[in-house]
Amino acid sequence: MGKEIHILGAGLSGMVASIDLARRGCEVIVLDRSAGIGGAGSLHPSVHGTPVKTERTWSYVGIDLSSCFHPPQDIRFYFGSHGYRIPPGEAHEVYTVERGNRESSIDSFLYQKAQELGIRFEFSQDIKTHRELPSGSIIATGLFPEMYDSLQVPSIKVHCYMLRFETDKSTEIVGYFDDYIGDYYYHGIVNGIFFGLLFQRKPISRDALKRCQEFLAEREGLPIKDWTFLPVWVPVASIRNPRLFAEDKILAGTISGMMDPMMLFGIVGAVLSGKIAALAIYDRDQAIRDFRFFTRNWRRGYITRKVFERLPLRVKIQERLSFTGSERLRRLFLQSGKLAIPGVESYPVLPIIEKL
Repeated sequence: MGKEIHILGAGLSGMVASIDLARRGCEVIVLDRSAGIGGAGSLHPSVHGTPVKTERTWSYVGIDLSSCFHPPQDIRFYFGSHGYRIPPGEAHEVYTVERGNRESSIDSFLYQKAQELGIRFEFSQDIKTHRELPSGSIIATGLFPEMYDSLQVPSIKVHCYMLRFETDKSTEIVGYFDDYIGDYYYHGIVNGIFFGLLFQRKPISRDALKRCQEFLAEREGLPIKDWTFLPVWVPVASIRNPRLFAEDKILAGTISGMMDPMMLFGIVGAVLSGKIAALAIYDRDQAIRDFRFFTRNWRRGYITRKVFERLPLRVKIQERLSFTGSERLRRLFLQSGKLAIPGVESYPVLPIIEKL
C-alpha cells in the first residue's frame, strides 16, 4: 500500500492496528504520551480477567496471543457474605492477562512483534486534540479524558481504588459484589503480580472502601489498607456510544466503545478493534460490517446495566441469576449481559463446585 499512517496510542488496539498495517506495506508511526510502552505507570502493571474466544480471536486479528492469556487455577465469586468457587476445568474461556511494560505482559509481546516489522514509535508525544493528527489517523487513547473531550465522545468518570504487589500465589480471579458497591471489586494474579480494583461509576465513600478492606481481610486473608486512587474515563455515557469514525479519524480500543457497558470488560474489545481500525484504512466497508457485528449486543448490555442500577436487592438478584437459580434462568441472564463483550458470542453457565 505504501501509505503513511499515524496511530495515537501504543496500547493493545494501537499496536494490533500497527502490526496489521505494517504487514500490508504501510509506513506506520505510533505516537504515545508515555515514555514507553505499557501505558500510564500509575495503572500498570495490572492483571485483567476476561472471557475470550481464543482461536477465533487470534485468527481474526492475525496474531497468536495464546502465550499472553493464562487460565486461572482458581476462580471465586462473592455476593455479600455468600461465596462460590468455580473449578478451573469448568471455567470455560476465562483467562487472565497482564498489562504493562514487563516482559511477561501482552504489551511487550505486541511491541516486539511491531519492532520486528520496523514500526516507528515516538514516545513522550503530548498530543492534546485530534486536530493535531493527519486525516485518516487512528486514535486509540484508552481510558484518559482528553480525546473524549476533543472528539465529543460521551464518557463517564469511573472512580477506582487499586492494589498491586508481588506474590508467589498461583493464577486466580476473584470477584466481589455487594449492595454498597455500584460496580464491583475484583483481583487477579498472574506472572507473580497481584492486582486488585474496587471501582464504580460514582465517588466511592470512605465507608465503602473500609467495608471492602474488611471483606478482603476476613474472606481472603488480605489485611491491606494501602490503596491508590485512580480515576479513568469510559465511553458508556450514551446508548449510541460505539463508533468507528469521528470526523476524519478512525477510533480504536476503549474510545471506540468496543467494551462491555455492563461489567466494563475491555481487553478483548481492544484487541479486536485494533484489527477493525486497520481494516478501515484498506477496506472501509468491511470494517463497518465487522464493527457492527462485534458491537451488535452493546445496547442490550447497556439497557441491562441501567435496569440493574435501579433494582432493590440488586446483589441478591444478581447472585440468583448467576449462581443459585435454574440453569435456564442463569443462562438467559448471562447471555443477556455478557454477550455485550465484543467478540464473546456465547458465555457458559458456570457450575458451582463449592459454596465458601
